[in-house]
Amino acid sequence: MVQGELFPDLSEPGPDCGYRGASASKAAGITYRQLDYWARKHIVEPSITPSHGSGSRRLYSFCDIVSLAVAKKLLDLGVSLHNVTKAVEFLAPYGEEALKHVTILCDGDTVQECGDNTALADFLAAGSAVFVVSVGALWNQVDHVLAGERAIKLKQHSRTLLSQTIPVENIMAAHATGSNARLHPALLHGTVEEHSYDDVPLDIFDIAQ
Repeated sequence: MVQGELFPDLSEPGPDCGYRGASASKAAGITYRQLDYWARKHIVEPSITPSHGSGSRRLYSFCDIVSLAVAKKLLDLGVSLHNVTKAVEFLAPYGEEALKHVTILCDGDTVQECGDNTALADFLAAGSAVFVVSVGALWNQVDHVLAGERAIKLKQHSRTLLSQTIPVENIMAAHATGSNARLHPALLHGTVEEHSYDDVPLDIFDIAQ
């Protein structure tokens, strides 16, 4: 069970850059083999570009990598993989800045944020072993390592096919008379294609200097 607010308003704008698997595993302190296994088992998956089979390249956000680091820390403490997954799910709504100020409590069954000493006292009163993880400390460790890694800058973009408005009747007239060879196919079908960072091919990414 994951405890906390029913609908926490912790979201932030989407990431403006991502990191390849090698950088993600390095910053999280795990092997690439672990990274691959956790992605395939849906424990910690890359939120920007998931793997779509052999040859595809994953792209992890900063928050993803912090979650990887938290997962490793909990496993090192002896928490089961099942409960590690719960902790990762608990952190999912938190944005990059919010994660910097989070400490979580886990007793092997429940996960919650440690907002004050009351939460810790409640866990201890139950008589169970309690694991306390400072997500903020791991955030700083990840940030320090990634500062020396290559980031992939994400382009928030929308492709506009025309620089000015063309009346629909003109387009339809051109189509009817067979003079549509120079019109973009999207215009002929009444659509304009838009892409954001989460559904574009990797060849539109720039390397952040």
